[in-house]
Amino acid sequence: MDYCVEPEIAPDREEVRDRISRTIRVNRDCWRGAHDRGIAHRFMPVVQGRVAGDYEFCIDALGDIIDAVPLMGIGSMCRRPVGGSDGVIAIFEHLDRILGDGTMLHAFGIKGTALSKLRGLEHRIQTVDSQAFGIASRIEARQRGISKTDTFVADHMERWVRRQYARSTHALAPTQGELPLGPDDRPPRDPWKRAIAQARAEIRVLIEEGQLSHDEISDTWIAQWAADLFQAEPLMSSASPQ
Repeated sequence: MDYCVEPEIAPDREEVRDRISRTIRVNRDCWRGAHDRGIAHRFMPVVQGRVAGDYEFCIDALGDIIDAVPLMGIGSMCRRPVGGSDGVIAIFEHLDRILGDGTMLHAFGIKGTALSKLRGLEHRIQTVDSQAFGIASRIEARQRGISKTDTFVADHMERWVRRQYARSTHALAPTQGELPLGPDDRPPRDPWKRAIAQARAEIRVLIEEGQLSHDEISDTWIAQWAADLFQAEPLMSSASPQ
């Protein structure tokens, strides 16, 4: 149990620190409950933060628990940019430096766009998860006017996992915003359309390199891929298709 600190939830530093303190508390409550039930060996503490120092503060406060378990969860990753001083890469590199050799990490909500860039940290990152396939399945079910059954979502999840393995085998192309743009190459203003455009560009690179077969690609795949990118959009909460 933890309290996320994305800007949409915690808009200022005071709220961020408040939620980190609550995260520390509920981790301790859960740890005690796990001991009482004899399942402490399955416990995974979760730390939170906006900047690297926040995570370090949380880790220091939970040091006795973290030293006793093999896996620690890292929260507030799904809306975070990949690059930058407080991006996904910078945070995990900082955690790798400060943690002991025995502590492995689970990344909550990691974007597919970050996976290939985290390849140098396989010794530290044990598992990741994402809700991109859930977003894509909801969008497709709504567009097709069908029920979003467990089987339907599971199919999306399986394709998502296959894509992540393909993605992680090579370096990604530059993101749309980093490419030199001509007058006819400007990315769409709409966040979802912009994510679709970038997804198509990245899929093309994978096809060109032989990482994906051209006949595997469909509008559903593109929508799922775009959902990874779309999670990083600052306007997701207001622009996300429902």
